[in-house]
Amino acid sequence: LVVMIHGGPSWADHLIWDEDWATATAAYCQRGAWVLKPNYHGSVGYGLEFTESIARGAYYDLEVPDILAGIDELVRRGLVDPDRIGLVGWSNGSILAIALSLERHFAAISAGAGDVNWTSDFGNCAFGPNFDRFYLGGEPWSDPGGYVAKSPLFSMEKVTSPTLIFFGARDTSVPTEQGWEHYRALQQLGKAPVRFLLFPDEPHSLRSTTHRLRKLTEELAWFDRYLFGRTPPDGPHLPDGAPLGVLARARGLRRTGGALGVPGPEGALLPETAAVAALPGRLVGVTEVTRAQWAAFTGEPVPPGEADLPALVPDAERAGAYCRWLSHLTDAEWRPLDHAERELLGRAARSTLGAANTLDAWAGETLTPDDAAALRKDATADRLLRPAAASETTLLPAPDAGPWDPEVALFDLGGNAAEWVRDGDALRPFGGSALRAKAEGPDRTVPGEPVGLRVIRIATP
Repeated sequence: LVVMIHGGPSWADHLIWDEDWATATAAYCQRGAWVLKPNYHGSVGYGLEFTESIARGAYYDLEVPDILAGIDELVRRGLVDPDRIGLVGWSNGSILAIALSLERHFAAISAGAGDVNWTSDFGNCAFGPNFDRFYLGGEPWSDPGGYVAKSPLFSMEKVTSPTLIFFGARDTSVPTEQGWEHYRALQQLGKAPVRFLLFPDEPHSLRSTTHRLRKLTEELAWFDRYLFGRTPPDGPHLPDGAPLGVLARARGLRRTGGALGVPGPEGALLPETAAVAALPGRLVGVTEVTRAQWAAFTGEPVPPGEADLPALVPDAERAGAYCRWLSHLTDAEWRPLDHAERELLGRAARSTLGAANTLDAWAGETLTPDDAAALRKDATADRLLRPAAASETTLLPAPDAGPWDPEVALFDLGGNAAEWVRDGDALRPFGGSALRAKAEGPDRTVPGEPVGLRVIRIATP
Protein backbone atom coordinates (compact mmCIF):
# COMPACT_ATOMS: atom_id res chain seq x y z
CA LEU A 1 0.00 0.00 0.00
CA VAL A 2 1.16 3.53 -0.82
CA VAL A 3 -0.71 6.24 1.10
CA MET A 4 -0.65 9.55 -0.81
CA ILE A 5 -1.55 12.43 1.50
CA HIS A 6 -2.73 15.68 -0.04
CA GLY A 7 -1.44 19.07 1.05
CA GLY A 8 -3.32 22.13 2.15
CA PRO A 9 -4.57 21.10 4.63
CA SER A 10 -7.67 22.71 3.11
CA TRP A 11 -7.53 20.68 -0.07
CA ALA A 12 -9.04 17.37 -1.16
CA ASP A 13 -8.55 14.40 -3.44
CA HIS A 14 -11.39 13.57 -5.82
CA LEU A 15 -12.46 10.55 -7.85
CA ILE A 16 -10.76 11.85 -10.98
CA TRP A 17 -7.70 11.03 -13.05
CA ASP A 18 -5.09 13.24 -11.38
CA GLU A 19 -1.40 12.60 -12.02
CA ASP A 20 1.45 14.95 -11.21
CA TRP A 21 5.03 14.98 -9.97
CA ALA A 22 3.96 15.15 -6.32
CA THR A 23 1.63 12.13 -6.38
CA ALA A 24 2.25 9.80 -9.31
CA THR A 25 -0.49 7.29 -8.61
CA ALA A 26 -0.10 5.21 -11.77
CA ALA A 27 3.60 4.62 -11.19
CA TYR A 28 2.83 2.84 -7.93
CA CYS A 29 -0.18 0.96 -9.28
CA GLN A 30 2.09 -0.25 -12.09
CA ARG A 31 4.36 -1.74 -9.43
CA GLY A 32 1.46 -3.69 -7.97
CA ALA A 33 0.48 -1.44 -5.06
CA TRP A 34 -2.84 -0.15 -3.83
CA VAL A 35 -2.93 3.65 -3.47
CA LEU A 36 -4.97 5.28 -0.70
CA LYS A 37 -5.72 9.02 -0.88
CA PRO A 38 -7.43 9.96 2.38
CA ASN A 39 -9.48 13.13 2.80
CA TYR A 40 -8.65 13.62 6.46
CA HIS A 41 -10.22 16.14 8.85
CA GLY A 42 -9.30 19.62 7.62
CA SER A 43 -9.98 18.76 3.95
CA VAL A 44 -12.44 20.80 1.94
CA GLY A 45 -15.71 19.50 0.52
CA TYR A 46 -17.33 18.34 3.76
CA GLY A 47 -18.42 21.70 5.12
CA LEU A 48 -16.70 24.51 6.99
CA GLU A 49 -16.95 22.78 10.35
CA PHE A 50 -15.02 19.76 9.03
CA THR A 51 -12.38 21.98 7.41
CA GLU A 52 -11.82 24.02 10.58
CA SER A 53 -12.03 21.03 12.94
CA ILE A 54 -8.23 20.80 13.14
CA ALA A 55 -7.73 24.49 14.05
CA ARG A 56 -7.10 26.17 17.43
CA GLY A 57 -4.74 23.55 18.80
CA ALA A 58 -6.32 20.44 17.29
CA TYR A 59 -3.76 20.18 14.46
CA TYR A 60 -2.63 16.53 14.06
CA ASP A 61 -5.24 15.31 16.57
CA LEU A 62 -7.81 14.23 13.99
CA GLU A 63 -5.88 13.88 10.74
CA VAL A 64 -3.37 11.30 11.99
CA PRO A 65 -6.08 8.97 13.42
CA ASP A 66 -8.08 9.39 10.19
CA ILE A 67 -5.20 8.18 8.03
CA LEU A 68 -4.31 5.33 10.39
CA ALA A 69 -7.97 4.24 10.39
CA GLY A 70 -7.97 4.10 6.60
CA ILE A 71 -4.79 2.02 6.58
CA ASP A 72 -6.09 -0.33 9.25
CA GLU A 73 -9.35 -0.85 7.37
CA LEU A 74 -7.51 -1.95 4.22
CA VAL A 75 -5.40 -4.31 6.34
CA ARG A 76 -8.55 -5.66 8.02
CA ARG A 77 -10.06 -6.40 4.62
CA GLY A 78 -6.97 -8.39 3.70
CA LEU A 79 -6.16 -6.10 0.77
CA VAL A 80 -2.71 -4.99 1.92
CA ASP A 81 0.26 -6.34 3.85
CA PRO A 82 0.73 -4.38 7.11
CA ASP A 83 4.51 -4.73 6.74
CA ARG A 84 4.54 -3.26 3.21
CA ILE A 85 3.07 0.23 3.57
CA GLY A 86 4.65 3.46 2.35
CA LEU A 87 3.73 7.15 2.71
CA VAL A 88 4.04 9.91 0.09
CA GLY A 89 3.29 13.55 0.84
CA TRP A 90 4.22 17.09 -0.13
CA SER A 91 3.68 20.18 2.06
CA ASN A 92 0.89 19.39 4.53
CA GLY A 93 0.89 15.85 3.15
CA SER A 94 4.54 15.61 4.16
CA ILE A 95 3.81 17.16 7.55
CA LEU A 96 1.30 14.38 8.23
CA ALA A 97 3.60 11.67 6.83
CA ILE A 98 6.28 12.81 9.28
CA ALA A 99 3.75 12.76 12.15
CA LEU A 100 2.66 9.26 11.15
CA SER A 101 6.28 8.11 11.23
CA LEU A 102 6.19 8.76 15.00
CA GLU A 103 3.23 6.43 15.42
CA ARG A 104 4.44 3.25 13.74
CA HIS A 105 7.03 1.83 11.33
CA PHE A 106 6.46 2.22 7.60
CA ALA A 107 8.46 0.49 4.88
CA ALA A 108 9.25 3.77 3.08
CA ILE A 109 8.41 7.46 3.39
CA SER A 110 8.71 10.31 0.89
CA ALA A 111 8.46 13.63 2.73
CA GLY A 112 8.51 16.70 0.48
CA ALA A 113 8.62 20.17 2.05
CA GLY A 114 7.27 19.19 5.47
CA ASP A 115 7.58 20.91 8.86
CA VAL A 116 9.17 19.29 11.91
CA ASN A 117 9.70 22.28 14.24
CA TRP A 118 6.86 24.76 14.69
CA THR A 119 8.92 27.12 16.82
CA SER A 120 11.35 27.85 13.98
CA ASP A 121 8.49 27.74 11.44
CA PHE A 122 6.79 30.63 13.27
CA GLY A 123 9.83 32.81 12.64
CA ASN A 124 10.92 31.60 9.19
CA CYS A 125 7.71 30.85 7.29
CA ALA A 126 6.43 33.71 5.12
CA PHE A 127 2.97 33.33 6.69
CA GLY A 128 4.09 31.55 9.89
CA PRO A 129 2.32 33.75 12.45
CA ASN A 130 -1.07 33.44 10.72
CA PHE A 131 -0.84 29.69 10.01
CA ASP A 132 0.63 28.73 13.36
CA ARG A 133 -1.74 30.86 15.45
CA PHE A 134 -4.75 29.45 13.56
CA TYR A 135 -3.80 25.76 13.73
CA LEU A 136 -1.70 25.61 16.91
CA GLY A 137 -3.76 28.10 18.87
CA GLY A 138 -1.10 30.58 19.92
CA GLU A 139 2.51 31.68 19.73
CA PRO A 140 5.71 29.92 20.83
CA TRP A 141 6.21 32.26 23.79
CA SER A 142 2.63 31.90 25.03
CA ASP A 143 2.61 28.10 24.75
CA PRO A 144 6.17 26.77 24.45
CA GLY A 145 5.17 23.36 25.77
CA GLY A 146 2.40 23.07 23.21
CA TYR A 147 4.73 24.01 20.37
CA VAL A 148 7.26 21.40 21.45
CA ALA A 149 4.55 18.76 21.86
CA LYS A 150 3.29 19.43 18.32
CA SER A 151 6.79 19.42 16.77
CA PRO A 152 7.96 15.98 15.55
CA LEU A 153 11.59 17.13 15.86
CA PHE A 154 11.48 16.50 19.59
CA SER A 155 10.30 12.89 19.12
CA MET A 156 12.52 11.82 16.23
CA GLU A 157 14.00 8.99 18.31
CA LYS A 158 10.75 7.11 17.60
CA VAL A 159 11.32 7.06 13.81
CA THR A 160 12.54 3.82 12.23
CA SER A 161 11.04 4.29 8.74
CA PRO A 162 13.41 4.85 5.77
CA THR A 163 12.78 8.52 4.97
CA LEU A 164 13.48 10.42 1.76
CA ILE A 165 13.32 14.22 2.22
CA PHE A 166 12.81 16.76 -0.60
CA PHE A 167 12.99 20.55 -0.41
CA GLY A 168 13.32 23.54 -2.67
CA ALA A 169 16.29 25.69 -1.69
CA ARG A 170 14.14 28.86 -1.83
CA ASP A 171 11.04 27.55 -0.05
CA THR A 172 9.47 30.18 2.22
CA SER A 173 6.09 28.45 2.65
CA VAL A 174 7.64 25.55 4.51
CA PRO A 175 11.11 26.97 5.12
CA THR A 176 14.01 24.97 3.74
CA GLU A 177 15.55 24.92 7.23
CA GLN A 178 12.81 22.47 8.23
CA GLY A 179 14.31 19.91 5.86
CA TRP A 180 17.75 20.37 7.34
CA GLU A 181 16.37 19.94 10.87
CA HIS A 182 14.49 16.79 9.83
CA TYR A 183 17.54 15.33 8.10
CA ARG A 184 19.96 16.26 10.88
CA ALA A 185 17.82 14.57 13.52
CA LEU A 186 17.43 11.29 11.62
CA GLN A 187 21.05 11.32 10.51
CA GLN A 188 22.32 11.86 14.05
CA LEU A 189 19.99 9.29 15.62
CA GLY A 190 20.90 6.65 13.03
CA LYS A 191 17.76 4.57 13.57
CA ALA A 192 16.36 5.02 10.04
CA PRO A 193 17.92 5.31 6.58
CA VAL A 194 17.57 8.93 5.44
CA ARG A 195 18.38 10.85 2.26
CA PHE A 196 17.95 14.58 1.62
CA LEU A 197 17.59 16.12 -1.85
CA LEU A 198 17.74 19.89 -2.12
CA PHE A 199 16.60 21.43 -5.42
CA PRO A 200 18.47 24.65 -6.34
CA ASP A 201 16.45 27.84 -6.91
CA GLU A 202 13.12 26.07 -6.33
CA PRO A 203 10.29 27.51 -4.17
CA HIS A 204 7.69 25.48 -2.30
CA SER A 205 6.39 23.74 -5.43
CA LEU A 206 8.91 22.42 -7.94
CA ARG A 207 8.80 24.32 -11.24
CA SER A 208 11.62 22.77 -13.31
CA THR A 209 10.65 19.75 -15.40
CA THR A 210 14.11 18.32 -14.76
CA HIS A 211 13.65 18.66 -10.99
CA ARG A 212 10.17 17.14 -11.13
CA LEU A 213 11.53 14.15 -13.04
CA ARG A 214 14.41 13.85 -10.58
CA LYS A 215 11.96 13.87 -7.66
CA LEU A 216 9.88 11.08 -9.16
CA THR A 217 12.89 9.00 -10.16
CA GLU A 218 14.53 9.27 -6.75
CA GLU A 219 11.25 8.55 -4.97
CA LEU A 220 10.49 5.47 -7.05
CA ALA A 221 14.03 4.18 -6.52
CA TRP A 222 13.61 4.68 -2.74
CA PHE A 223 10.33 2.76 -2.73
CA ASP A 224 11.75 0.09 -5.04
CA ARG A 225 14.48 -0.52 -2.48
CA TYR A 226 12.52 -0.31 0.76
CA LEU A 227 8.91 -1.16 -0.14
CA PHE A 228 9.01 -3.33 -3.27
CA GLY A 229 12.21 -5.21 -2.41
CA ARG A 230 14.04 -4.30 -5.60
CA THR A 231 17.60 -3.00 -5.80
CA PRO A 232 17.80 0.17 -7.89
CA PRO A 233 21.12 1.43 -9.29
CA ASP A 234 23.27 3.29 -6.82
CA GLY A 235 23.84 7.01 -7.15
CA PRO A 236 21.65 9.83 -8.44
CA HIS A 237 19.54 9.47 -11.56
CA LEU A 238 20.86 11.34 -14.56
CA PRO A 239 18.66 12.27 -17.53
CA ASP A 240 19.10 10.57 -20.89
CA GLY A 241 22.07 12.02 -22.72
CA ALA A 242 23.75 13.53 -19.65
CA PRO A 243 27.52 13.07 -20.23
CA LEU A 244 28.12 11.49 -16.82
CA GLY A 245 25.21 9.12 -17.41
CA VAL A 246 26.68 8.13 -20.79
CA LEU A 247 30.05 7.40 -19.19
CA ALA A 248 28.43 5.36 -16.41
CA ARG A 249 26.53 3.20 -18.90
CA ALA A 250 29.55 2.92 -21.20
CA ARG A 251 31.52 1.33 -18.34
CA GLY A 252 29.34 -1.74 -18.83
CA LEU A 253 30.43 -2.23 -22.44
CA ARG A 254 32.72 -5.15 -23.15
CA ARG A 255 36.35 -4.57 -24.05
CA THR A 256 38.94 -6.91 -25.54
CA GLY A 257 42.59 -5.97 -25.37
CA GLY A 258 41.56 -2.50 -24.24
CA ALA A 259 39.30 -1.86 -27.27
CA LEU A 260 35.51 -1.92 -27.49
CA GLY A 261 34.21 -5.25 -28.76
CA VAL A 262 33.97 -8.96 -28.00
CA PRO A 263 36.43 -11.68 -29.00
CA GLY A 264 35.49 -13.76 -32.03
CA PRO A 265 36.91 -16.68 -34.01
CA GLU A 266 40.51 -16.46 -35.20
CA GLY A 267 41.23 -13.65 -32.75
CA ALA A 268 38.91 -11.20 -34.51
CA LEU A 269 37.33 -8.31 -32.60
CA LEU A 270 33.55 -8.32 -33.11
CA PRO A 271 30.89 -5.67 -32.42
CA GLU A 272 28.98 -6.12 -29.17
CA THR A 273 25.25 -6.60 -29.73
CA ALA A 274 22.12 -6.52 -27.59
CA ALA A 275 18.50 -7.60 -27.92
CA VAL A 276 15.82 -4.89 -27.75
CA ALA A 277 12.09 -5.39 -27.50
CA ALA A 278 11.40 -3.23 -30.57
CA LEU A 279 13.31 -5.60 -32.88
CA PRO A 280 12.47 -9.19 -31.91
CA GLY A 281 14.82 -11.87 -33.17
CA ARG A 282 17.59 -9.38 -33.94
CA LEU A 283 20.68 -8.35 -32.00
CA VAL A 284 21.66 -4.72 -32.57
CA GLY A 285 25.17 -3.31 -32.42
CA VAL A 286 25.32 -1.28 -29.22
CA THR A 287 27.80 1.09 -30.88
CA GLU A 288 28.84 1.90 -34.40
CA VAL A 289 31.55 -0.41 -35.74
CA THR A 290 34.83 0.90 -34.37
CA ARG A 291 38.15 1.27 -36.17
CA ALA A 292 39.64 -1.61 -34.17
CA GLN A 293 36.73 -3.85 -35.17
CA TRP A 294 37.03 -2.72 -38.80
CA ALA A 295 40.79 -3.41 -38.75
CA ALA A 296 40.09 -7.07 -37.97
CA PHE A 297 38.39 -7.15 -41.39
CA THR A 298 40.85 -5.05 -43.40
CA GLY A 299 44.07 -6.12 -41.72
CA GLU A 300 45.23 -2.50 -41.66
CA PRO A 301 46.85 -1.13 -38.48
CA VAL A 302 44.94 1.31 -36.28
CA PRO A 303 46.83 4.50 -35.36
CA PRO A 304 47.38 4.96 -31.61
CA GLY A 305 44.39 6.44 -29.80
CA GLU A 306 41.91 5.70 -32.61
CA ALA A 307 40.78 2.16 -31.71
CA ASP A 308 37.34 3.24 -30.42
CA LEU A 309 36.61 5.92 -33.03
CA PRO A 310 33.85 4.95 -35.46
CA ALA A 311 35.16 3.26 -38.58
CA LEU A 312 34.94 5.31 -41.76
CA VAL A 313 33.33 2.96 -44.27
CA PRO A 314 34.04 4.44 -47.71
CA ASP A 315 31.15 2.99 -49.70
CA ALA A 316 28.18 0.65 -49.68
CA GLU A 317 30.18 -2.16 -51.26
CA ARG A 318 32.65 -2.24 -48.36
CA ALA A 319 29.82 -2.09 -45.84
CA GLY A 320 28.22 -5.15 -47.40
CA ALA A 321 31.56 -6.95 -47.64
CA TYR A 322 32.18 -6.42 -43.91
CA CYS A 323 28.82 -7.97 -43.03
CA ARG A 324 29.49 -10.95 -45.29
CA TRP A 325 32.88 -11.39 -43.62
CA LEU A 326 31.24 -11.38 -40.18
CA SER A 327 28.65 -13.93 -41.36
CA HIS A 328 31.32 -16.28 -42.73
CA LEU A 329 33.51 -15.89 -39.64
CA THR A 330 30.78 -16.60 -37.09
CA ASP A 331 28.47 -18.87 -39.10
CA ALA A 332 25.61 -16.48 -38.34
CA GLU A 333 23.77 -13.86 -40.41
CA TRP A 334 25.01 -10.28 -40.07
CA ARG A 335 23.77 -7.32 -42.11
CA PRO A 336 23.41 -3.55 -42.00
CA LEU A 337 20.26 -2.19 -40.41
CA ASP A 338 17.47 -1.52 -42.85
CA HIS A 339 15.92 1.92 -43.11
CA ALA A 340 12.84 1.06 -41.01
CA GLU A 341 14.95 -0.46 -38.22
CA ARG A 342 17.36 2.47 -38.07
CA GLU A 343 14.54 5.01 -38.23
CA LEU A 344 12.75 3.24 -35.35
CA LEU A 345 15.87 3.31 -33.20
CA GLY A 346 16.55 6.91 -34.20
CA ARG A 347 13.11 8.00 -33.00
CA ALA A 348 13.96 6.58 -29.60
CA ALA A 349 17.05 8.81 -29.39
CA ARG A 350 15.61 11.80 -27.52
CA SER A 351 18.79 13.83 -27.65
CA THR A 352 19.08 17.27 -26.10
CA LEU A 353 21.46 19.86 -27.48
CA GLY A 354 24.97 18.73 -26.71
CA ALA A 355 24.04 15.13 -25.88
CA ALA A 356 24.60 13.76 -29.39
CA ASN A 357 27.76 14.52 -31.35
CA THR A 358 26.30 16.78 -34.03
CA LEU A 359 27.34 20.05 -35.59
CA ASP A 360 24.76 21.76 -33.34
CA ALA A 361 26.63 20.47 -30.29
CA TRP A 362 29.93 21.82 -31.57
CA ALA A 363 28.34 25.17 -32.37
CA GLY A 364 26.54 25.36 -29.03
CA GLU A 365 23.19 26.20 -30.61
CA THR A 366 20.56 24.78 -32.93
CA LEU A 367 21.75 25.63 -36.45
CA THR A 368 19.83 26.44 -39.60
CA PRO A 369 20.95 24.53 -42.72
CA ASP A 370 22.57 27.70 -44.09
CA ASP A 371 24.56 28.25 -40.89
CA ALA A 372 25.57 24.59 -40.84
CA ALA A 373 26.85 24.77 -44.42
CA ALA A 374 28.95 27.83 -43.55
CA LEU A 375 30.44 26.21 -40.44
CA ARG A 376 31.38 23.01 -42.27
CA LYS A 377 33.95 24.96 -44.29
CA ASP A 378 36.19 25.09 -41.20
CA ALA A 379 35.37 21.62 -39.82
CA THR A 380 36.60 18.13 -40.66
CA ALA A 381 35.34 14.76 -39.52
CA ASP A 382 38.66 13.72 -37.97
CA ARG A 383 38.60 16.75 -35.67
CA LEU A 384 34.96 16.38 -34.61
CA LEU A 385 34.49 12.63 -34.22
CA ARG A 386 34.40 11.21 -30.71
CA PRO A 387 35.07 7.64 -29.57
CA ALA A 388 32.06 5.34 -29.72
CA ALA A 389 29.87 5.58 -26.60
CA ALA A 390 31.42 8.89 -25.52
CA SER A 391 28.42 11.07 -26.34
CA GLU A 392 24.78 10.11 -26.43
CA THR A 393 23.01 7.04 -25.14
CA THR A 394 19.49 5.78 -25.77
CA LEU A 395 17.70 3.41 -23.40
CA LEU A 396 15.35 0.84 -24.89
CA PRO A 397 13.48 -2.00 -23.16
CA ALA A 398 14.93 -5.48 -23.39
CA PRO A 399 12.71 -8.37 -24.53
CA ASP A 400 10.40 -9.70 -21.82
CA ALA A 401 11.45 -6.88 -19.49
CA GLY A 402 9.11 -5.83 -16.73
CA PRO A 403 7.82 -2.25 -16.73
CA TRP A 404 10.62 -1.05 -14.44
CA ASP A 405 13.42 -3.50 -15.32
CA PRO A 406 16.78 -2.19 -16.56
CA GLU A 407 16.87 -1.14 -20.17
CA VAL A 408 19.33 -1.77 -22.98
CA ALA A 409 21.71 1.09 -23.78
CA LEU A 410 22.53 1.87 -27.42
CA PHE A 411 25.04 4.61 -28.15
CA ASP A 412 25.46 7.37 -30.75
CA LEU A 413 22.14 6.91 -32.53
CA GLY A 414 21.76 10.68 -32.87
CA GLY A 415 25.20 11.65 -34.08
CA ASN A 416 28.94 10.95 -34.40
CA ALA A 417 29.07 9.12 -37.75
CA ALA A 418 26.18 8.60 -40.14
CA GLU A 419 25.51 4.92 -40.86
CA TRP A 420 25.01 2.83 -43.98
CA VAL A 421 21.47 1.43 -43.99
CA ARG A 422 19.62 -0.73 -46.47
CA ASP A 423 16.88 1.09 -48.36
CA GLY A 424 15.29 -1.33 -50.79
CA ASP A 425 18.12 -2.96 -52.73
CA ALA A 426 20.69 -0.26 -52.04
CA LEU A 427 22.69 1.03 -49.09
CA ARG A 428 22.76 4.72 -48.31
CA PRO A 429 23.89 6.92 -45.39
CA PHE A 430 21.35 7.71 -42.69
CA GLY A 431 21.25 9.45 -39.31
CA GLY A 432 23.01 12.31 -37.61
CA SER A 433 26.72 13.01 -37.68
CA ALA A 434 29.34 15.35 -36.27
CA LEU A 435 29.20 17.37 -39.50
CA ARG A 436 25.44 17.55 -39.87
CA ALA A 437 22.95 19.79 -38.06
CA LYS A 438 19.75 18.25 -36.76
CA ALA A 439 17.70 20.63 -38.91
CA GLU A 440 19.20 19.02 -42.02
CA GLY A 441 17.36 15.78 -41.25
CA PRO A 442 18.52 12.15 -41.00
CA ASP A 443 18.15 11.34 -44.70
CA ARG A 444 20.41 14.04 -46.07
CA THR A 445 24.15 13.67 -46.67
CA VAL A 446 26.51 16.60 -46.45
CA PRO A 447 30.00 17.20 -47.91
CA GLY A 448 32.79 15.46 -46.02
CA GLU A 449 30.39 13.71 -43.67
CA PRO A 450 31.80 10.67 -41.79
CA VAL A 451 29.83 7.54 -42.63
CA GLY A 452 30.21 4.39 -40.57
CA LEU A 453 28.15 1.28 -39.96
CA ARG A 454 25.96 -0.27 -37.29
CA VAL A 455 25.23 -3.97 -37.73
CA ILE A 456 22.49 -6.40 -36.86
CA ARG A 457 23.01 -10.05 -36.10
CA ILE A 458 20.07 -12.38 -36.58
CA ALA A 459 19.50 -14.19 -33.32
CA THR A 460 19.62 -17.96 -33.46
CA PRO A 461 16.90 -19.90 -31.58
